[in-house]
Amino acid sequence: MKKLFLFLLSLFLGYFLYTNFRFDVYRDKAAQMIMVGFDGLTLTTDNPIYRDIKNNHIGGVILFNYQGWDENSQRNIKDFVQVKSLISQLNQISKVPLFVAIDQEGGKVARLSPDFGVSTYSAGELGRANDLDLTEREANKTANVLKNLGINVNFAPCVDIVLNPDSIIKFKDRSFSESNPEVVAAHAEKFIQVYQNAGILPVLKHFPGHGSATGDTHEGYVDITDEYQDVELKPYQILLAKYPDVGVMVAHVFNKNIDTKRPLSLSYQSTTKNLKEKLNFNGIVFSDDLQMGALTKHHSWHDIVVEAINAGNDVLVIGNNLSYDPEVADKTLKIILKALKDGEIDPKRIDQAYDKIMKIKKHI
Repeated sequence: MKKLFLFLLSLFLGYFLYTNFRFDVYRDKAAQMIMVGFDGLTLTTDNPIYRDIKNNHIGGVILFNYQGWDENSQRNIKDFVQVKSLISQLNQISKVPLFVAIDQEGGKVARLSPDFGVSTYSAGELGRANDLDLTEREANKTANVLKNLGINVNFAPCVDIVLNPDSIIKFKDRSFSESNPEVVAAHAEKFIQVYQNAGILPVLKHFPGHGSATGDTHEGYVDITDEYQDVELKPYQILLAKYPDVGVMVAHVFNKNIDTKRPLSLSYQSTTKNLKEKLNFNGIVFSDDLQMGALTKHHSWHDIVVEAINAGNDVLVIGNNLSYDPEVADKTLKIILKALKDGEIDPKRIDQAYDKIMKIKKHI
């Protein structure tokens, strides 16, 4: 009887240690999927981002030069020396190299001012000039600055095609072409080549295409069902066949011809079936900012996080800029871990994302 008791006890303790070990493993793996914005020009120990990186081991940060509710704020960006120092401080407390991301397309979508030495050209200006040597030179300007600062992920180039003259992509001159996917792909390719040579991960956006949208997903629900055209996929088809290790950012637009229930960023059909399987994309899928109104006005934070992962997003981008929540990274990690325990998320989905993240981090 005593031997039986000891045997059963050993089984119980073994199972207990195994499950807790597995929990710790998935805690760190899930944390690598979180990229968050934060307040501060310098890093202090009382800043929530310090805890998020040092204790929770999140995988990345995104830098902004303003707060959504206060455009006079410097947020994380003042000058070259300050930004370089901030990034160094962040990496010093991280046990895994961080993804340090920025939106530096050029033109109106630029977090770094011309004083940093980056290109000032918009995608539209480069596309209209249609001089690939010029595009390469301007891409090198930006890449050199990003590399010297320590920024290793740029949410660019934008490969949307402006099919809708009222599109926000048109308004901000973010497209290399208003009608020609080959022109878009040719200029985007120059940015991809330059960024990869500099050790920077380029992220194509906004899959499967935002150029037919009239509305702004920052503000709320945007339905492109009647306007979307398959030609918007052409730049992805051209570029992903050549550059499988880029990143792709998925859009929060709604298209009932693809998914009748969810915006495409939360859609398994769009993100996994169409992007990963049909286009054979094995790189990292980044969500667009999960705090955008297109999601938060219609879904709970729990559902946004769980559905984004189940759809196929590998990195959850939380700008923390449209609204600021110092606890958002911690809340998000807890949601993921509970969803894993409750069976809402398959552990294999976390494994897949983690493996891709770590593969890229070894090369940037």
